[in-house]
Amino acid sequence: MAKQQEKETFGSRLKTIGMAIKFTHQRDKLFVPLEAAAILLPFAIITALVIFAKFSLLWYVSALFVALLAGLIVLNMRTSKVVNKEAVGKPGAAYALIDGIRGWQVTPGVAALSETQMVHRAVGKAGVVLLGEGGPKVRKLLGQEKKRISRVVGSTPVYTFLVGETGGDDFSVTEVRKRLMKLPKNIDSKDANHIAKRLDALGIGMAIPKGPIPTSANAGKGARRAMLRGR
Repeated sequence: MAKQQEKETFGSRLKTIGMAIKFTHQRDKLFVPLEAAAILLPFAIITALVIFAKFSLLWYVSALFVALLAGLIVLNMRTSKVVNKEAVGKPGAAYALIDGIRGWQVTPGVAALSETQMVHRAVGKAGVVLLGEGGPKVRKLLGQEKKRISRVVGSTPVYTFLVGETGGDDFSVTEVRKRLMKLPKNIDSKDANHIAKRLDALGIGMAIPKGPIPTSANAGKGARRAMLRGR
């Protein structure tokens, strides 16, 4: 079933940002120096202006907001880099990296050959996107799934991509989010919701083997989600 976007409270947002900081700090040696520079630089500039150009002390308020914004930007960039790096080669990576993107309703494992060879579905303003992972055998499964849902989506565009790190893949799993965001807007939100509901009612295609969908790529999903919510 397509996963609806969950509303976050201010408190939960702060909690997920805290998770992002801890997660990134443990895996990225450059994170702390870059974050410190981003936060301290605006204050250093304002201090110089106050001392040498006689600027008002009220400029420190502006420095505070600039420092917070710069800190969040650095956190977003470094968290994204760490999560993408850890996702490479792990089952379920494509789903883990797109789950939580605003404007997309994502359903994992709509068709599968095994626990590591599967197709995920995302529905948004671009239309329907089918993402396959697990090697060249999944490309045929992508075609079968596209044909199966064509009678439900009608003229709505259906994109199929095979993601992974082999030569036969369309692009690396680290690029999946960027590729989705670059797709053209073909339908509005109302139509996207309607199509997602119809696809949910259609059910899954080829049966998924028993057992949960692999979540080994999800280590940084909660941390990354804090950044994705506001984008």
